[in-house]
Amino acid sequence: MDKEYKIIFSLLKQSRYLQHAGDEKITKLVNISSFQTANKGETLLRQGEKNEEVYLIVRGVISVYVDGEYIYNLGRIGDLFGEMSVITGAPSSATIRADEDLQMIKVSSSILKEIQTDKDHELHAILYEWFSHILSDKLHKTSQKAKLFEAVNAKLQDDLSDAKLTQNMIFSACTHEIQNLPLTLKSEFCNTLGGDLYAVLAIDATHYGILIGDVAGHGTGACLISMMILNLFQTFSTGIHSPEIVINYINNMSMKSMVEGKFATIFYGVYDTELKKITYTSAGHPPCLLLRGNDVITLPATGGMAIGVLDSEFANYSEKSFTLEDGDRLILYTDAVLECLPYEEGTSKLERVIDYIRMNCRLPSREFIEQTYRDTVSSVPEINRDDFTMMIFEQK
Repeated sequence: MDKEYKIIFSLLKQSRYLQHAGDEKITKLVNISSFQTANKGETLLRQGEKNEEVYLIVRGVISVYVDGEYIYNLGRIGDLFGEMSVITGAPSSATIRADEDLQMIKVSSSILKEIQTDKDHELHAILYEWFSHILSDKLHKTSQKAKLFEAVNAKLQDDLSDAKLTQNMIFSACTHEIQNLPLTLKSEFCNTLGGDLYAVLAIDATHYGILIGDVAGHGTGACLISMMILNLFQTFSTGIHSPEIVINYINNMSMKSMVEGKFATIFYGVYDTELKKITYTSAGHPPCLLLRGNDVITLPATGGMAIGVLDSEFANYSEKSFTLEDGDRLILYTDAVLECLPYEEGTSKLERVIDYIRMNCRLPSREFIEQTYRDTVSSVPEINRDDFTMMIFEQK
């Protein structure tokens, strides 16, 4: 192993974004990387110019400028820059300058593009773990500076649009296909960024984790929390068939970094492809509904508080199981459906949702979701809208 190879390997191991990655994955990253340096004051990227490189900071600090105005700086080991223009294919949205002599690791953009489009690529998960952490950092910095830089608000909105694109790509990358349980999905935020989250995680060859969640609030803050929770599920769910164990862990980890007054409702189920059975735990999330013929079945409640409210010792999480039959449709949703669907006095919001599903049960899943969206979120004034996510799994 040559000296540069050892240096890159050692530095990647130190990156906070790669703390969960094993030596094998880091070795594969080393193989598509090279060591670079830059002098203090050197311009590394120019706003409006095409960029095809992604850089990882090893030592030194860079500053980010939009239209000549200073926005923020990056200087922690493992901070990325240049990745947004590689992801979107658009020109660089900012100018990047070295505040001091800089040491960097350059990652091959052609390999990164290959990884982005191949969910089965061996480096796919680690790439998106990287990008999701970076997204959280950039969203936080953008939120802090927005009040101070009203003159560059349009550019910041462009950054948020890029962040939304990345958020969607991360969710898509975490939503795997289940051969005999195809998914129909719609997720729309009331702001550019939102707090709803969803995923279908490959646990092992015969088990998949089905996740839907709703963070209290909207916008950037809710988005940051949703990405944190998704990262925890990606990290901890592999190989674990008990949703209760996973939820207990996620809750305790979230408690360490959850902003006061924030929380997230979560439904997490583990689907067994051989038994056609889903074992699930709900953390304060609206009930999962099953459409079987013309009947709507409410899956038995498991109890348990929303994520981030109480330590797991007191949150009372448990799990239950339900076996699906061919033709069943499993319906998961966030609370926009409960809150925005009109209901008559004397009936509960859940009863109204169940009646609505019965009335529209003959619609194909795609038409049903679009109709539900029109009858809920899009039918209320914009100021009263909520993030909308609905997932329908159909057992074949």
